[in-house]
Amino acid sequence: MRYKSIEIEETHCECTDVYICRVFLTALTERIAVEEATYLAGYSIITAAPLQACVEGRIAPGETPDGRPGILIQFNAPTELGLDAFKKALLDRLYILPHLPTCSLFDASPQGEEKKEIEIGEHIRRWGDGFEREEKLADREVIRLPIMTGDILIERTFYIVSGMDGVLEVFGQNAASCLTGAQEASDRIFHDVPGVALFNYPLGGISGAKVGGINYREEGLTINELFCPSLKNRIVSKIPDGADAVIEYPLIGIGLNEIKQGLHTAIDAFASTPGIIRITAPSFGGKWGKHELFLPEVVAQER
Repeated sequence: MRYKSIEIEETHCECTDVYICRVFLTALTERIAVEEATYLAGYSIITAAPLQACVEGRIAPGETPDGRPGILIQFNAPTELGLDAFKKALLDRLYILPHLPTCSLFDASPQGEEKKEIEIGEHIRRWGDGFEREEKLADREVIRLPIMTGDILIERTFYIVSGMDGVLEVFGQNAASCLTGAQEASDRIFHDVPGVALFNYPLGGISGAKVGGINYREEGLTINELFCPSLKNRIVSKIPDGADAVIEYPLIGIGLNEIKQGLHTAIDAFASTPGIIRITAPSFGGKWGKHELFLPEVVAQER
């Protein structure tokens, strides 16, 4: 099908189930919150690490539990890695929180979702070496921990919910058009689509991979040769005429509707970018994810 001036392949986006722990990180200023949240999130290679983290958006002081500037972070990992492994990786990562000047941490799990508890605050309190104390902040049970820049607060109990990921493959005339489109898509999603987080790659998009290998069979991931422009004359390629670059655009959502909205917003942004030729999605016959979203239906939906 055609959308605006580009072609949308009539195929399915294959989505993976993930565990998500959604948190507010607050700090003395917005700049500190942004910088420390980015540090806490770290690298975002979901298929090669026990823990993925994505910044979802900024939170105004009036909307955070302690009335300070905040950042909403999603910590997540594929459910196939197992809940116990995800909990351990999450506790290991968040144990560095008291190193982050002025930063407090609160649960931000969505309402009405099935949840699993994880005692993050009870774990981090050991930093206090007995000088920490328990308090109530409105209806939240928190632990006040003294650090060098003053006291910080950590909510005692956080929650893990279910979510999923989604991904697009975008063909452009050159790398510049692909990266420009990715930046526009990231800006729109970051500001306009709640419940959706972008992988923390510099522009939101990545150079993607495939599951397994043809020649290096022992590897879990290898290049997706069907989408590599320099190979299009050596193999049966998926690169369309006129395209000399591809970018993969992945995102994470707290539910199916959020993923649909995120993909719709991204497609519209790419379709508005000069030099974009075609959009498709990687599909691995169910090896990647159990859920399938038909791209023309994603495009046709209303926000």
